[in-house]
Amino acid sequence: MSEKKRSSVKSVLTASVAAIAALSIVAGPTTAMAQQCAAEEGGASKTLNPNVARVLQVVYEQMQAEQFQGALAGLNGLISSRGDSMAPFDKATTYELRGSVKASLDDYRGAQSDFRTALNTNALPANRNNQLRYFIAQIDAQLENYDAAITGLNQWISNARACGETVDSNAYYLLAAMYMQKQPPNPRAAVGPAENALAGSTEPKKGYYDLLNLIYSELNDNAKRGPLLETMVGYWPGNKDYWKQLSGAYSQAGRDRDAFSVFEVAYRAGLLETESEIVTLVNYYSFFENPYRGAKLLEQEMNAGNVARTQKNLVLLSQLWSQSREHKKSIPILREAARGSANGELSYRLGQVLLADEQYSAAQTALESALNKGGMDRKDTGDAWLLLGTARFSQAGPEDVAIWQSSRAAFRNAQRYEGARTRATDWITYINAVEQTYIQGKEIERAQIQERCEADLARIEQQERIEELQGSPVSAQTQQERAAKRAECAELLGTGDDDAAADDSGGGDGE
Repeated sequence: MSEKKRSSVKSVLTASVAAIAALSIVAGPTTAMAQQCAAEEGGASKTLNPNVARVLQVVYEQMQAEQFQGALAGLNGLISSRGDSMAPFDKATTYELRGSVKASLDDYRGAQSDFRTALNTNALPANRNNQLRYFIAQIDAQLENYDAAITGLNQWISNARACGETVDSNAYYLLAAMYMQKQPPNPRAAVGPAENALAGSTEPKKGYYDLLNLIYSELNDNAKRGPLLETMVGYWPGNKDYWKQLSGAYSQAGRDRDAFSVFEVAYRAGLLETESEIVTLVNYYSFFENPYRGAKLLEQEMNAGNVARTQKNLVLLSQLWSQSREHKKSIPILREAARGSANGELSYRLGQVLLADEQYSAAQTALESALNKGGMDRKDTGDAWLLLGTARFSQAGPEDVAIWQSSRAAFRNAQRYEGARTRATDWITYINAVEQTYIQGKEIERAQIQERCEADLARIEQQERIEELQGSPVSAQTQQERAAKRAECAELLGTGDDDAAADDSGGGDGE
């Protein structure tokens, strides 16, 4: 048995020794109820035989001097010499006192046996017999005989109430503890005694509060547990567990904002130190639409070394920055997280953030990396193709036909996924329209060029015929200008079909 348990039993038995010190029994309660109780057990109060009283006086003095072996020897001698010849009251008192001595010597089973002998003699007043029941129940509790302890304590409490006595709060606490120690525990039976123990206590006792808190938790009674924990953090504000439990109780009761406030106060008080506690608070900031504050806190704790730069924590930090519309801060964090990942999910997220920040080329690289790595579910895979098409198209100029083709190929891949199909189809329709407009524009442009060239060539030919008929000489410069114009028109009209580039074959990407 532990030193703490020994001390507990000894302290409770001190009252028994003091009651015997005068070697005469104090009169019972003066009320009618108390007289009735006295009549039920042991009859009227009695006094000890003078010879027995002298021995017990010496024994008591030895106990006061903590000479327990000498006291035990004196009591053993008294019982051995007188034995059953002792009057019932003398016998009961002697065994009662020897039980106290044995308890002081850590012989709890022996003490319990002597207390039972004293009780069974039925010679003591009701209040002392009942006190013996309490001692017996306490020893049963220390010996882990929980059911016996429960039975004894309930009987003691019932008798004490019948006699109009105040039930000690320790007895209620012990009874509640026994209900929780037995297997299986019975929190429903324990709740009443635990509440009585707390109500009867004149000062806050941590053990009482801890036990009742445990019972409310087992019963899922957050309506009572919340106010109890509020009191507990008031008495013991430095106890981190109480703050965390109060936050949890609020959360289970649907009082999420109160749960958040409690966690925040605990953090500011320096009580939250572990990574999981800090991350919980950070998630609360995100939940209550203050991601910027959460990101600042997480970044601060990462820099201080209190939160590891794991992939999971880095992703959380990047998400918080993104939610705060601080994409430029999110990007390097997410890139760090994605760098060592074999799965494409983080590269996909990086591509999303880069696209939102209009970094189209970098977004294209990240999304292509995500699709090459793979490992994403169908929804994210379809969305990655959709975003890749968007990133590519966003880099195209007014005549970048090849980029349009590459973008359209990505959207065609996106069409294979049900979640992205409708948007991908809309994009393809749009690109086709853009491309068709471009082709039509080029055709109009070719027609205009052809018309201008034909007119210019016709004028040159007409002028040359006139010059031929008139025999007019033609300067070298004029001849060069006419040759240049013919060459220019030949070049413009001869390459027009290449510019159409309507066919996008060969531009599709594979998954």
